[in-house]
Amino acid sequence: MEKPSLLPLLDARLPLTEEKVAEAARLAGVPLAQAWGVVRYYPRYRGLPQGRLLVDDPVARSRGFPGLLERADGTHPPLGLEALSPIYLRFTPEGRFLEWGGGWVSFREFRLPFALGRGKRLIPPEPILSLSQHRALGGFSWLRAWEAGQLTPERVLRAVEEARLLGRGGAAFPTHVKMRAVAQGEPPKYLVANADESEPGNFKDRFLLEHHPFLVLEGALLSALAVGASRVYLYVREEFEAAILGLERAIGELEEAGLLPVPTEVFRSGGLYICGEETALLESMEGRRAEPRLKPPFPVERGLWGRPTLVQNVETLANLPLILREGPEAWRREEPKLFSLSGEVAEPGLYELPLGTPLGEALRRAGGEPSALKAALLGGAAGVFTRDFAFPLRYRERLPLGAGAVVAFGQEADLWEVLLGLAHFFQEESCGKCFPCPLGTAVQAEMVRRRERDKALLEDLARTLKGSLCGLGQSAYWAYQSLLEVEGAA
Repeated sequence: MEKPSLLPLLDARLPLTEEKVAEAARLAGVPLAQAWGVVRYYPRYRGLPQGRLLVDDPVARSRGFPGLLERADGTHPPLGLEALSPIYLRFTPEGRFLEWGGGWVSFREFRLPFALGRGKRLIPPEPILSLSQHRALGGFSWLRAWEAGQLTPERVLRAVEEARLLGRGGAAFPTHVKMRAVAQGEPPKYLVANADESEPGNFKDRFLLEHHPFLVLEGALLSALAVGASRVYLYVREEFEAAILGLERAIGELEEAGLLPVPTEVFRSGGLYICGEETALLESMEGRRAEPRLKPPFPVERGLWGRPTLVQNVETLANLPLILREGPEAWRREEPKLFSLSGEVAEPGLYELPLGTPLGEALRRAGGEPSALKAALLGGAAGVFTRDFAFPLRYRERLPLGAGAVVAFGQEADLWEVLLGLAHFFQEESCGKCFPCPLGTAVQAEMVRRRERDKALLEDLARTLKGSLCGLGQSAYWAYQSLLEVEGAA
């Protein structure tokens, strides 16, 4: 049964006092001890800064940003990792910022340099796509057919299956399999859009939310109708304030226009990396600590409030109306994927490229020259360093594609310094629920700090981390392992 969630109740009572925590617990119908466990778990309730310091971003680390920060005159506040993507950094020849707002930098203050592999279908020149623009491009054209009974759930599910759409959040699980599983469940059912994008190097979902809210909402509503969900939640990273406000405004416009067939609302995330894991996400929505659940049962069977729940990535949902509009065969011929390209490239930004594009070609699209690079980090923090620039950017190959982050590093970059930032990231973001992860990530950070190259020790570390409950711990050593391979091949 759906209940008032503890997190929004706490958010409405900031700053917290003992009385306010007790009141929120009473309204949520949870024990006071559980409420205090939540307060002590999430940084924003403890009064701690959100996210991580910008100096721990892979791009910033490779450019010696820790030293730059130490030399700063105090006018540069610490920024959360998710508050500023590395592609928005602009430096003077002296290493100073070209642009600085004197405080938190707004996403909207910068124009993204971007290119498209398929024309202007997904990302038009306008920085923000309005409802009228979206409808002029064919948005929500399927809704009339749905209301007339000409478009059925089975037709939508079959189209997704024929398109062979894989989840764009990193796991690459067949989308139609999850959708059919929820469609077969008993109501009430829910759909949750996972917009807790906090992987270093990734910024595709945030761009879609801020610039194409109607495309994301259209995909979410279409998917919800297809599986019979009674409510849609958009679980958005708390730091993405512009995205949250834009989505709330867009939902209001859709409701006013009669284009909101399923109740839809925005849910602010818990503000931790682990919240991106789908079961930890659901735990936080239910007012608990964001800790992964044991599986099975999977969310498609027992998800939010114990009901069948479809949890999908933002980019995955954004593709549904495009598949329906273009037809699954036409969509499959291109297999479009968004890639976040940053680092030592002339034009960092968001690129839409067909799956299978060689890594080197993707970097050249962004103005990078593979022969001048030391390596690229493929897949973000839970990814790998590689010098295989012929590698096809496709799921289920020998290297993990993840959500599509590609960070390029020049010959002068200290990759061990970059790796140290990633090691600290995993250590700090471990939820601590299962023993292998907090132990293994702490040991890994120390091994990286002393630049340990003993492969036997790394294999022992890997065995420990593989026993973790979720992907955070299971993938934490990949970058370390791959760096040793890159050094050995150099």
